[in-house]
Amino acid sequence: MKKARRITDIPCLHEEILGVIFSRLPVKTLLRLKCSYKGYCDLISSPWFMTLHRKRFSSDPDNHCIFVQTGKINRLIRLQNPGNLIKLNEPCRTDYTVIGSINGLICLVTNIASRQWICLWNPSINQYKMFPVHNDNPEKTRKCDVSMGFGYEKGSDDYKVIRVLSYKTGWPLTILEIYSTNSDSWKEVKSHSRLIKLNTCFCNVIVEGLTYWVAKDLDGSTVLASFVWSIEKFFIIPLPEEVITKSQTFVATNYHGSFALLAYSSPSKFKACVDVWKIELDISAEECDWKKKDTFHTDFGFSMHWGLTGGDIVVENAPNMPFLFNVTTKQRWEMGINPILSLSNYTESLVSIKGFRRVRNQLKRKRKASNPVRAR
Repeated sequence: MKKARRITDIPCLHEEILGVIFSRLPVKTLLRLKCSYKGYCDLISSPWFMTLHRKRFSSDPDNHCIFVQTGKINRLIRLQNPGNLIKLNEPCRTDYTVIGSINGLICLVTNIASRQWICLWNPSINQYKMFPVHNDNPEKTRKCDVSMGFGYEKGSDDYKVIRVLSYKTGWPLTILEIYSTNSDSWKEVKSHSRLIKLNTCFCNVIVEGLTYWVAKDLDGSTVLASFVWSIEKFFIIPLPEEVITKSQTFVATNYHGSFALLAYSSPSKFKACVDVWKIELDISAEECDWKKKDTFHTDFGFSMHWGLTGGDIVVENAPNMPFLFNVTTKQRWEMGINPILSLSNYTESLVSIKGFRRVRNQLKRKRKASNPVRAR
């Protein structure tokens, strides 16, 4: 019987053809291929392949996941199989809060030794990076409102974190503290946009190149504050007139890669008429155009809901189990996790940044600690 040929003996395909084939494979398989052959390692580690793989996976709804926090247990859930809860090897042992996620990177904030730290984490490749916030002075932050955001600037291939400090006393002032993964440093920028009050401590929606907050304008009206990473400036967006006059409330979401609003009209949140509003932005002209893309009616009540990238929504139908609802097909899938404190869109990727290091095996340590026989 002839010996099986080693993988290195197989005639090489053209790099671009091989890249297209490999771009369809999950990250776990690609990491194994990197260990099998240096040529594969060079290909999979190249920036053009990482971009190709990321675009292919993010464009396929079957590859979309949800990162769910419940307060006690955090899990990754694939939209194509909501009942399957994937355990994660988390980089933070202490409690943390998710700022946002884009291109396979999850941005967390946690407290260590009475100081705030930012953690950028890619669960797919099991790597992370931690760094302290800029000028973490309790006396300084006590005098202002602080909100944080995360985003990606495509032109420079740079992932950035922002802290928005809005001072309430003295002369009104908004200072932006921006961290760049390319420069591995913070910088301060004075905001020249008109004064607004961000409604939440963390951003509401992240899309490529833009990060959004729901905010209050000077006259008390609700607006959207869109931070444009390429010019490092806020762009204030008024809500659609119909949402203001007819809708009871709304939720901001990433809808098929674009910013959108899910606005519903029922005050009881039961059998509501939900409108999907998408926005088209012209940053250079500082103009925007809202368009109603879809309307659907629900036959269920919900106490809370979150919009997802692929057009699905997660519905918490208290006191019942939360479920996934597809706006287009009207199908439901029950999720095996309850309650939900927060959730974020997630798509696996090979994205790595300077300073990444491997996450220690927390799952193995937890199993060992819970087994007194093995612990001895």
